[in-house]
This record gives sequence, C-alpha cells and structure tokens, in this order.
Amino acid sequence: MSDILLNEIYKMLDSGETTSFRELVEQKKKELAINSDLQLAKLTGIDKNTLPRIIDGETQKVDLFSLIKLCHFLGLDTTQVLQIYVASLKPEIIGDLDRARTANYILRNFDLQGLHKIGFIKSTTDFDAIEKRITTFFNLDSIFQYNSYIGAVAFSRTKILSSDKMREFWIRAAVFHFEKINNPNEYQKDILASLIPKIHPYTRYVEKGLQHVIQALYNIGVTVIVQGYLTKTQVRGGTFSINNKPCIVLTDYRNSYPHLWAALMHELFHVLYEFDLIKSTSYHLTGDPQSPMFPFNEEYAEIFSWDMLLPKDKREYVKHMIRSESTIASFAKDNMVHPGIIYAAYCEDLYAQPDKKSEFGLYQHFFGKSEKSINAIKYTPWQRENINEEVEEKKQSYNL
Repeated sequence: MSDILLNEIYKMLDSGETTSFRELVEQKKKELAINSDLQLAKLTGIDKNTLPRIIDGETQKVDLFSLIKLCHFLGLDTTQVLQIYVASLKPEIIGDLDRARTANYILRNFDLQGLHKIGFIKSTTDFDAIEKRITTFFNLDSIFQYNSYIGAVAFSRTKILSSDKMREFWIRAAVFHFEKINNPNEYQKDILASLIPKIHPYTRYVEKGLQHVIQALYNIGVTVIVQGYLTKTQVRGGTFSINNKPCIVLTDYRNSYPHLWAALMHELFHVLYEFDLIKSTSYHLTGDPQSPMFPFNEEYAEIFSWDMLLPKDKREYVKHMIRSESTIASFAKDNMVHPGIIYAAYCEDLYAQPDKKSEFGLYQHFFGKSEKSINAIKYTPWQRENINEEVEEKKQSYNL
C-alpha cells in the first residue's frame, strides 16, 4: 500500500468525514433491492461467513479476488474501495497498520545497526522505542516529520545504502544545530580573508586554540562546529549555507591534531572562494564520494589548507631536517605553528609518491591527537535525550 494512499486514509480518519464500508454496501444493496448479506454473498461469489467480516471491518486480510468482486458490485475502482475499507477497520487493526507504517518508515530512513553502534538506540527491533527516541531527540510531533522538518537539505533517493542513511542522519543533525544556533552576526568576507593567515599561531595552543578561532569566526558570521564522526561515513568536514551564511562542520575522523586544522582551512577555502556555489547546492562534504557533483576545487582547497598553516617554501626548507626532533620543535616555535603541522604537511607532500607512503608510519606519532583540542567544543549529541540540550550548551561557547 503506497504512502500516498495511506496518507489519504489518515486524513479521512482525522477529519471524521468517513463513510463506513458497511454503509456503502447497504446503500448499494438498497439500490439493487438485495435483502441480505447471504443474497449478496451468492451474487458476488464470496463465502457467506467471510463476507460480513469484510463488510464490518473485522478482518485485515482480504484476498484480491474478493476485493475485485466488491469493486464491481459497488461500481468503484480498487483504490476508492481500498481507501474506504481500510478507514472502516476496527481501531485495533488500524493500530497494527499504523505501527507497520511507522516501522517501514524507520527502516527506510534510518540505519538501525549504525545508530545502535553509536549508542543512539538500545534496540534495533523495538520500533515503539526507536520512534520515541527519534521524535524526542529532534523534538518532533511525529516521526514522519523527519524528512521535511529536520534539515532543509535535498537528498537524492536514487541509491539507498546503509551508509546513505547514516550520512543523512549526520547531515540533518548538523543542519538542525546550525538552524538552532542562528548566528546573528553578518558574514564579513573581507575580514575572513584577512583573518585566515593569522590562524596558524593558534595551533600551538592545543587545548584552547581551536576554540578561540571558532569564536572569532562566529563573530564575523561563520559558524563552526566539531561534530562526532559517524560509522560508515567518510566525511572529513563540510560547508553548509544556512540562512545564506556559511556554516562549517569538522569531524574527528582521523583523531589527528594537524589534520583537524587542515580540515578547517580546507572548508574556509570553500567559504572564501566558493560560497556562492555552495548556496546553490545547500552543502558540500569533503571526503564524501556522494557529495553533490559540482566543480568544487578540492585539490586547490587541499593546497590552500597546508599553505595557510605552513607555506610551501618553508616546508621545502625544513623537510631536510625532518629527522631532527629538536630542530623541528625550534623551527615550529620560530614560525608560530604546532610541530605536528610540520610532520603532517611533510607526509602529505610525499603522499603522492607511492614509495613514500610509509612516511606516515614514521612520523605519525609526532602529529598529536585532536582529543584535547575538541573536548570543550565537540558536538556529540547522540547520547543526549534531546538535541536541543547540546545545542544550547554549545551556543553559549561562542560568547565566551
């Protein structure tokens, strides 16, 4: 049964303007001078014991041939008869139908295994509990509002995979967050352009540096959140247009401190140079093969991200000293950048060379983890009862 038909049935039930199946049959019997259900059973060829139960909505199982016979008798098409018949079912049967409809909607829109893995739901089979969890979390009156109310983003339905559902859940949660924050500051592109080259010194302050940069960006109309990575997604970061203002999501995908900063710079490139394009597509995700296929300059964004943290000429100069930890520490201090940035940039510069990929293994322990820098700002609402709790807490951090 299609959702369109079900929606029409529920509208009929809500309005109270329904003609029962029994009333419809009785009108037709009177019109044709049929005196009893037994006579009708003989006329239609439907079993005399089954027919009254169908007419009175006491059975939810009706074979196709019986339905077609009743359609001919009533002079209505199958859709009309089915619509009136279902609306005439007993309340307990309607309840079963409603639960089946809800369960089907949940299965089509959510990756239950993925949500269970991150602790968002406790069971993958208790659909009543799952429905309550989702509606409470997003503050929805009905779970069927999820697609239309949470996240005004257009999603392609041409290929549904479990990763799509987790990706969509992640995107909708981020958009909901941005909409609730509703940054009141005007986006100032010129100030952003002058601010970006001044960001790299903050990488030296592991615990508070990123938070201070995020606050500065917020003040010029660019909202940044760090949202927890979700299983089965490949997203490193993303840039959204919410109320025509740039919004950035970073993830702890690699738990790498320098790559967290590089992801921020990457997304700031998209804001600075491609925001008009993003406004036309609603969002762009970095590292996600399913992100809208538009000519985003990912290669330039990647070059930009490392150049803003440590210019290419300085990377070329220092790469010959990469094995000297004390030299790198001194060079990092002189150039006002975290040492991990130098090691990570060195590895990234060599990554295109197949015989140099092992450099990551040699220097990765110098990168540092992103945990300390994002503990105060990471957006991890999956354990909260309601997403608004997390939003309000993080909203306060922009005003510190």
